[in-house]
Amino acid sequence: MRRKLVTIKEVAKLAGVSTTTVSYVINKTRFVSEETRAKVLKAINELGYHPNIVARSLRSRRTGTVGLMICDLMNPFFAEVLQGIETYLGKKKYDIIVTNTNYDFDKEKESVEMLYGKQVEGVIIVPGGNNDEHIKFLIERNVPVVLLDKKIENLNVDVVLVNNVEGSKQLVEHTISLGHERIGIITGPLNSTTGKERLEGYLKALREHSIPEDKNLIKIGDFKKQSGYLLTLELLSLISPPTAIFACNNLMGLGAMEALKERKVCVPEEVGLVIFDDLPWFRYVNPPLTCVAQPSFRLGELAGQLLFEQMRKRRKRPKEVVLEVQLKIRQSAGELRSANKSRKINR
Repeated sequence: MRRKLVTIKEVAKLAGVSTTTVSYVINKTRFVSEETRAKVLKAINELGYHPNIVARSLRSRRTGTVGLMICDLMNPFFAEVLQGIETYLGKKKYDIIVTNTNYDFDKEKESVEMLYGKQVEGVIIVPGGNNDEHIKFLIERNVPVVLLDKKIENLNVDVVLVNNVEGSKQLVEHTISLGHERIGIITGPLNSTTGKERLEGYLKALREHSIPEDKNLIKIGDFKKQSGYLLTLELLSLISPPTAIFACNNLMGLGAMEALKERKVCVPEEVGLVIFDDLPWFRYVNPPLTCVAQPSFRLGELAGQLLFEQMRKRRKRPKEVVLEVQLKIRQSAGELRSANKSRKINR
């Protein structure tokens, strides 16, 4: 069960005292009778309130720290994003507290509580989904927030993104130009803008080239390697398997590569493979991998810049920045030969 974020007002209500009295008890700034103090501590205990999470007047004091919540630190893409953030904010003399939430909403909420308790001056968030309760918790307490990589609809905050739709469309169009029409896709969760937009780009490319959509070729993953592996096996097991597979992030692409190797399917001779994301070694594998590269370092730099502007109150209106991606044409998509159009894959 998801744990609700508790406020000082709720503690005061349960204890039957004012929020000021609760603050006195927590900060030990004024004398409070033993009886009242006991009521407040009991309420804190029952509600699971964190004494560090207090709407203090001291919040105006600069601490020189910011928070960074990332949904998957195992993904090399986010390591480069982190470098960009550290480079920009490091020059501004800020330290960064990094948390990994592993696409777990409860961990996101716990991270918000911890970061708020540490009195960070602002938070950059790479959300795992589209839940916004914990982010609103920060906004309501005037903590600057920047979303990175994914957008949450109806949330009025700064956002730094890439053009997922256009990048996906370009990659699929390149694959179509090589003769492929049965293109399988392994996308991310559709409750995230990243997963939804990359699927949208794929479908847009099919429509513009008059290729009918086949729901059997659309697999919904979770941006993790295992889902790329398992869903590639599902695609290969179809009566009419795809001639090319589009993995919508690097980790699912690695899972797809593992499944293709396990089934002894040659890339690109038997199945083409394209990936949304680039890694430094993608150009050196055999065959080199066709992909779209995201400006990951620049994404981090811009997120740091937007957060800094908010912390210094240089801007009142939220800003959305969308960066373009770059198509990297290598050899893994493969030109479809007529002899392979009706081939069977050993399952």
